[in-house]
Amino acid sequence: MISGANILVVDDNPDIIESLTDFLRLNGCNVFSAFTGKACIDLLRKNKEIEVVILDVGLPDVNGIALLDMIKVENPTVSVVIVTGNQSTDSIVEAIKKGASDFIIKPVEFEKLIFTLIRALKERSLLIEKEHYFQRLEDKKKIELLNRELQKKIKELTTMYHISNQFNSINIFTDVYDRMVQIVKDVLEVTSCGYYIFDNNKGEMILYSEKSNGHISVMDKTITVDKRFLKLLESGKKYALRKNRLFVPITIKGECIGFIAVDTKKKGVGSPVSNEEEDIFLLKLIAEKASTHIENRILYESLFESVFKTLTSLMKAINKRDAYTENHCWRVTEMAVELGERLGLKDNEIGAIKVAGPIHDLGKIGIPDSILLKPDRLTDEEYHIMKTHPTMGEEILNRFDILSNEASIIRHHHERFDGSGYPNALKGEEIPVSSRIISICDTFDAMTTTRPYRKAVDKSYALEEIRRCKNRQFDPVIADCFIEMMQEKGVGNGG
Repeated sequence: MISGANILVVDDNPDIIESLTDFLRLNGCNVFSAFTGKACIDLLRKNKEIEVVILDVGLPDVNGIALLDMIKVENPTVSVVIVTGNQSTDSIVEAIKKGASDFIIKPVEFEKLIFTLIRALKERSLLIEKEHYFQRLEDKKKIELLNRELQKKIKELTTMYHISNQFNSINIFTDVYDRMVQIVKDVLEVTSCGYYIFDNNKGEMILYSEKSNGHISVMDKTITVDKRFLKLLESGKKYALRKNRLFVPITIKGECIGFIAVDTKKKGVGSPVSNEEEDIFLLKLIAEKASTHIENRILYESLFESVFKTLTSLMKAINKRDAYTENHCWRVTEMAVELGERLGLKDNEIGAIKVAGPIHDLGKIGIPDSILLKPDRLTDEEYHIMKTHPTMGEEILNRFDILSNEASIIRHHHERFDGSGYPNALKGEEIPVSSRIISICDTFDAMTTTRPYRKAVDKSYALEEIRRCKNRQFDPVIADCFIEMMQEKGVGNGG
């Protein structure tokens, strides 16, 4: 595929040059290397056979984007693949405008590099062909055809960039499979498409998500997979056509977990997508990016489950010391989630409340029993120690990078809207919105639950206290929404 290609690697990091050189040579490439922009230009002048330049943006003597102009002046037919650790849209778009064939985000994934180099070499062959046609001026029709090919390439790159953006916008709360199917429908403009989960034991595909024109389902709910079908997928094509429907597998670590299924195109007058090389290429690209996201999601959920089990164990230790804490935390979480949904919080903010709510008092594990379980009111000194539990909870959660947002919510759930709270005396919207929500629910549950040192107050009285403390202790908008929510449940209305 890339064997025999002459490739120049330009990077100021010797380790990166060494690893790329070793990989490319294993794939049959002739590799040159340069550590600076000047060395890069010198090599291009001496070695006219260089076909592709893998160019790092950050060089010691010249910016990679500026060097791109110099390379194109030196040899317009050289394909340039930009390598950058910065995912800035502006720099990537500028590089494409200046003639870059493609871009790769660090750290470089070798499988994607092969894919990128194949495209770069293909583009270079088109550019060389165009050069020849312009030099000879022998065939105007061929020049027009080549221009159409270049326009097609521009369209292809734009589409690929759009696909990448769509996948990059996926967060941990997004249904990856459903978003993948929507991307397929938008990009390929098909009449219908779907995602099938593959059950290898039963030899069946089960429809998980479908997008089609109109409201009528056209995808089969279950499809039996035979050996002939699987052999087609194992071939070099990596796709199969069955009953005018194209199937592209989603694989993770070599194992097929499902299939993207695509029907005929809207504008194709019934012509199957399988006859169109470009669409197959884009489908494979979508499948590749989807598999990466799915694998990352599986790893994230596995790590998150492990972390949450650890934190749950800590909470159980607190509950054994103070039985009040467990039920209190779950009641607060239930109210906070409902309140957050009423306020129109985003899915990731609701998700953060679901995690932070049950463990918002996690820091109490560091409070001595003599204070935590004291049946009387605390002294000023004891209260000062009790006030350290939000920061202790944050310190525990900050040991896990994936819970940094939840750690901040726990730290600030005792801040007050007027700035008189703790530990940082934040005020107004300086306080995370999830912390402001938990604060109200925490206070309401504390007031309406009997504690060792006092009896519970009536829920109607607790609502009036929250109303009275608007703008001081509580965010007024959130407080009003909470009061309305509780009144709809009958609290404060004689219920």
